[in-house]
Amino acid sequence: MRKLFGTDGIRGVANEYPLTIDLCKKLAEAITLKYCETREKKHTVIIGKDPRLSGDMFEHALAAAFCSCGINVKLLGVVPTPAVSILTHNAKASMGIMVSASHNLFYDNGIKLFNKFGLKLKDDEEAELEEIMEKKLPYCKAIKSDLGQVEYTPSALDTYCTRVRSSFGFRGMGKIVVDSANGSFSHIAPDILKEFGFEVISIHDSPNGININENCGATNPSILSEAVLYHKADLGIAFDGDGDRVILADKNGKFLDGDHILAILAQSCESSEVVSTIMSNCSLEKYLSSINVRLVRTNVGDRYISDYMHHSDARFGAELSGHIIIKSHAPTGDGLFAALKVLEYLSQTPEVHPRLHFFESYPTVSRNLCVLDKSVIHTPLLQSTIRKFEKQLGSCGKLVVRASGTESVIRILAEGQDQLELEQIVNELSQIIIQTSPQSCENLPGKN
Repeated sequence: MRKLFGTDGIRGVANEYPLTIDLCKKLAEAITLKYCETREKKHTVIIGKDPRLSGDMFEHALAAAFCSCGINVKLLGVVPTPAVSILTHNAKASMGIMVSASHNLFYDNGIKLFNKFGLKLKDDEEAELEEIMEKKLPYCKAIKSDLGQVEYTPSALDTYCTRVRSSFGFRGMGKIVVDSANGSFSHIAPDILKEFGFEVISIHDSPNGININENCGATNPSILSEAVLYHKADLGIAFDGDGDRVILADKNGKFLDGDHILAILAQSCESSEVVSTIMSNCSLEKYLSSINVRLVRTNVGDRYISDYMHHSDARFGAELSGHIIIKSHAPTGDGLFAALKVLEYLSQTPEVHPRLHFFESYPTVSRNLCVLDKSVIHTPLLQSTIRKFEKQLGSCGKLVVRASGTESVIRILAEGQDQLELEQIVNELSQIIIQTSPQSCENLPGKN
């Protein structure tokens, strides 16, 4: 069982346990012992960050810790998460690290790890790192000429941008609203989209360290919808703070989440399957079946999708929340690349108003319940009630109750054909959780 690592790395409130400077030191030592044991070459670790306030602190703490272990460090500065994945592989680094809490607000931060192939670590690899950290091994110390060096490589971002630009040859037309969530894509995505010929209305593109994801971006799509309608745009694109998620809105302001984007990508699918998670809507699976494409479901987390794709012929994978993985580009979600892939599809479609919605999602009701102790999910009463409702929903519905891997939250998702029934189910489950565990923060509508 992992204690520090969740669905997407280690995440928490910056400068509070476990996300402290002490953790950076222990993690660097554990990574050195597991991934940099051989001394035939000088190992290198790549570190990127999003623009949140605590990014500098963790970036420099990790760099210092690795240097003290004799590992060279390349600092990328503010970059989107997919850039770290791609550049780690390109530079033949031993490890890539992204300092980011993704879609969370500025007071949180996190550490995402990528192996030498640019893939996120597997559960057992994370568990082994935790085990090494818990052993309190002797300090991993380099001396004299063995000390690591730090190299600032902001030009590495140009490598990522060039890779994105060179992957597409279409010329775009029309007006696009781009919501960068005051995050990593703020000074990148609008310019690249302009280069492709689009008129770009750029919003939430002025990061100041504390406004990342605040009432904007992929987790607040109503803002995007309103902007599209106000500016009479042809499409809206919203990223999250570190750029590995994207949500779209059509000219009518109607959302396209990860399920709908996956359906668009499936139109050009050359393999017989695409990949999503247990959270994807049953209507997506029904639609894909109608075009002879099989939907494979994994656990929640884009790394599980990526891991399956790495060992299969699947070219596209997506989470409902907007992580879109395109195998030919990168083994992790890239919001900008996915958006350009959809725009490429539109440029190749002769219709004046091409089809973007290929299915209507079954009704869903979701809720996030903040708790002090996520083990409440294992209480007998809650589990028996879940089984009762699963049986009630039958084959035409779905119920997912899970502990978040990135926050102190229990997430509930009910899907079916009767909206009122779903609301009653979610309300009853919520009451059980509230009565069983004290609340630590405001309960919010569900965000996968």
